[in-house]
Amino acid sequence: MKKLMYLLALTAIVAIFVTGCSNADSQSKSDGGSEKTETTGVKKELINTQMNFTADFSPNYAPIADYQAALADDASTEDVIKTSAEAAKKAADEGAAKLADYKLESNLPDEEKEAFTASLESFKAYFEEVSKAIDASQTEPNFDAAQKQFDTFQSDLEGIYKDADLQVPNMATALS
Repeated sequence: MKKLMYLLALTAIVAIFVTGCSNADSQSKSDGGSEKTETTGVKKELINTQMNFTADFSPNYAPIADYQAALADDASTEDVIKTSAEAAKKAADEGAAKLADYKLESNLPDEEKEAFTASLESFKAYFEEVSKAIDASQTEPNFDAAQKQFDTFQSDLEGIYKDADLQVPNMATALS
């Protein structure tokens, strides 16, 4: 009879242990699912933020890209270049002014939102440098300083996208 009691007690202990391990395993599986859902949400929100941002600033970036294309095209006349330069200067000035007051409308987590917002300083500096370069010369502007600012902007965004396991967009292409 004593052996039977020990056997029942041992069976009860094993059953309790197995039940506890089973609950812990299902809890860790549900935590992993929650983390996966959160990561997917960040990815979706980052893509939405990028789409909204590019929609807001494409009208300011595209004339600059068009101007640079006109400068590179040997068939462009001086009148075409000057007209493109005026449009690009206006777009750059408006872009810098818009970024000075720009509030990023996004549901990104605070860390990603702060990083995205911080990258906008470089983008604003890009517009300012484009404007300065056009002021210096409409037909032969030096965009080196502007390009450096744009490269910093692109680099700042790379970290956000890589952390979210997303392919880093080429912002020049996205904004054009």
